[in-house]
Amino acid sequence: MTHDSTRLLGALTLGLLILTPGAGAETTDSTAAGASADLWSQTREQATDWWRQSRDLADQALRDARGLLESQEPDFNHIWQRAMPTLNQALELEERHRSLPENAWFGLDQKANQAEIDALLNEAVSILSVSPTLKYRDRIQVLHEQIVQWRAEIADHRQQRVTAPTESTFKKTVADYDALIAAREADIQRATQEIDALKGEFAQSLRAIGLKLEGEQLDLLLATVVGDNLVDLGILFDNVKSITLQLEALLEQSGEDLQSARRYYGLYVVLLKSLDRMHVQIEEAIDERYLPQIDDIVDQTRTLAADTERLLREAPDRRALLEGNLQAQQLTLQAAGFYRQYLVDQAAQVRQARQELEKDIAAAWNTYETVRVSGELVGLVRSSQLLLEGLMNRQAPALRPFESLEMQREIQKLTRQLRGEVSG
Repeated sequence: MTHDSTRLLGALTLGLLILTPGAGAETTDSTAAGASADLWSQTREQATDWWRQSRDLADQALRDARGLLESQEPDFNHIWQRAMPTLNQALELEERHRSLPENAWFGLDQKANQAEIDALLNEAVSILSVSPTLKYRDRIQVLHEQIVQWRAEIADHRQQRVTAPTESTFKKTVADYDALIAAREADIQRATQEIDALKGEFAQSLRAIGLKLEGEQLDLLLATVVGDNLVDLGILFDNVKSITLQLEALLEQSGEDLQSARRYYGLYVVLLKSLDRMHVQIEEAIDERYLPQIDDIVDQTRTLAADTERLLREAPDRRALLEGNLQAQQLTLQAAGFYRQYLVDQAAQVRQARQELEKDIAAAWNTYETVRVSGELVGLVRSSQLLLEGLMNRQAPALRPFESLEMQREIQKLTRQLRGEVSG
């Protein structure tokens, strides 16, 4: 046990002994009460001071742990080693696909083979969606969640403060609650400053992988659930570009080895298909998960608003409370409408990009099947870099600025619901 811990335990023990009935019977009641109050006050102050120190130490330990995790982030070699077996296996299944019957009572058919290909592409997407960029997004999300919790604590402290005594030995006083509120407000301010700094680093990191976002676009990206998908898509693009560059180098080294050249170009086509697979995943998430959840929230809120309006007619003496509830419900409906339209717009944009991507995949696969000169393949893979950059430019999220800070917070609340972090 540390020296400070021993001091804290001793002080708390002594405080308990003095506060225990019957302890120090030779001391007068008034003296004992005064001494116990003084010692309790001192003990509480020391405990608070040491608690703050322990919190600082815990924060430092958390920062150290984050630093350790960041130092262990996977590099390109690690991603390459993990991805290549999956990509090779997917290519083998793609090559045999056309030779299989469309449907078969017994044995493998194209439907079963395609299911295996899709599973491998999903695995490739998971492997290739890893990047140090994610640490900024994850930390920002953690801080946002912490701020929400702190605001709830402040609201609770303000409620408790209403009935708190001005002076008390054992109960929290008005001054105690004021101190707790001030401490949490300071925590929120520090967290907000850290978020602002992280946003700058996050934006710079996104620019490095081809996502060039303005401030309001970045806020929208961070506030909405589909923003996670778009960041992952950007990371996937970046890793696909890196692997394609490596394939280009291998193609040049292969010289006249046509078999190796065709294999490398085939892997490039599979990489394009992994991009297509993520587009499909985003579309499915929006159409099958997010939009139905938003619609359900809208239905529940409209029902609640109708009930609130009925109560307003029946209980006019509660007008102030009910009008506040109705205003909050209208804000939720407004935010949900904004959110829904944004998701619809984003799904349409992703769908359009996927349709163009599928044309590129069809042309690339046709080339893979028909080309005969390895040198031509080298040129094709080089030109693919321009293709990938063009695809990435199609993914920037549409700009729909928030109308107010209140609206932004409501959007973030809806996002937590869509992620399943809070109950409906």
